Amino acid sequence: MNNQKLSVKIHSRVFNKIYLSSLKNKKRYEIFYGGAGSGKSVFIAQRMLVRHLNEFGHKTLVVRKVARTNRHSTFSLLSSLISEWDLKKLFKIKESDMEISCINGNRIIFAGLDDVEKLKSIAGITDIWIEEASEITYSDFKQLDLRLRGKTKNPKQITLSFNPVSINSWLKKHFFDNPKENYSILKTTYLDNKFLDEEYIQVMEELKDEDEIMYQIYALGNWGVIGNLIYTNYEVVRKLPQSFDEIIYGLDFGFNNPSALIQIGIKDEVPWIINELYETRLTNEDLISRLPEYVEDKKQQPIYADNAEPDRIEEISKSRYLIYPADKSVEDGLDFVKRKKLKIFHKCINTIGEIQGYKYKEDKDGNVLDMPVKFKDHAMDAIRYALYTHSKVRRPKRRKRAKGNKL
Repeated sequence: MNNQKLSVKIHSRVFNKIYLSSLKNKKRYEIFYGGAGSGKSVFIAQRMLVRHLNEFGHKTLVVRKVARTNRHSTFSLLSSLISEWDLKKLFKIKESDMEISCINGNRIIFAGLDDVEKLKSIAGITDIWIEEASEITYSDFKQLDLRLRGKTKNPKQITLSFNPVSINSWLKKHFFDNPKENYSILKTTYLDNKFLDEEYIQVMEELKDEDEIMYQIYALGNWGVIGNLIYTNYEVVRKLPQSFDEIIYGLDFGFNNPSALIQIGIKDEVPWIINELYETRLTNEDLISRLPEYVEDKKQQPIYADNAEPDRIEEISKSRYLIYPADKSVEDGLDFVKRKKLKIFHKCINTIGEIQGYKYKEDKDGNVLDMPVKFKDHAMDAIRYALYTHSKVRRPKRRKRAKGNKL
């Protein structure tokens, strides 16, 4: 059935109404931006499947800044949609290679901008989806743009999706300050998503009382500048030491919100953020099954976890991990971490994303308060749990050297 249209019809009720006009848009550059929870990524994935079923000649590249983040975001999303729409007979999903192919010959390939060799080997791309485009640089974008060339059966298109975190972003300067005819821009918010659960809607509504700037950016999808940042004492690095004096972990539990397990290497008293597990909808059973990917020595490397979840801590302990309830003192913990010079490995993009927006609350008069905004702070909490608690507890004698985690 290669190069054949399958003519599979998908009912319009599965789409949010605001996106319907974008189903047939074929402009070269298509920008979906706005608030969190607006359903933009889901729509892009939905439309991709519709096009791959009803058109032929597609070889779509789906990219994020770091390759591994695709597996539990875009790849997982498209795989879930194929199952939900009962399309498993029409698509082949290759888990190991992170590729999805349709029986008509169309292909979807997932890669990261850090996966240079894989990107070099991919030829004949017809369209590209850049998820979380605010993570990438303008130089990254231009390299991808140059790859989209040659004659294709369908118009070549780059789709970008992101939240407008910073008014100083290259995305604003390039697409919004100087719009062109071949640009298509759609802004959406959580108010446009009819499938959003009530709990998440409440989170968005309550954000207005937490912090007006965060509400404007993450709920209403407006460009902004985040001030009163808590941490400026960090550096993003591309190389890690050969070894560390010790390795510790911070764990913030979640389900609808991400669970964040942050691996921290200590070298000459300097904390290095070297790896992260950052995923939603992980049960404790799921989490325990994933721990071996991150914890190399369960008997020597301590995990400091959210003490509000004693049952989860106990269950992990029964799997013979060295896990302790964390000291969650916020002000003292923040002060301690602020006195450190943090090094963050460049592949820890969720940690980087959080720290860039981690700020103190402001009241309605603009006065800065001593407490952080409780939003997008899961990695930040995990880091504080680990570093502050580890500095206080009495521990058995540790090994002098510890290897870094597999990356």
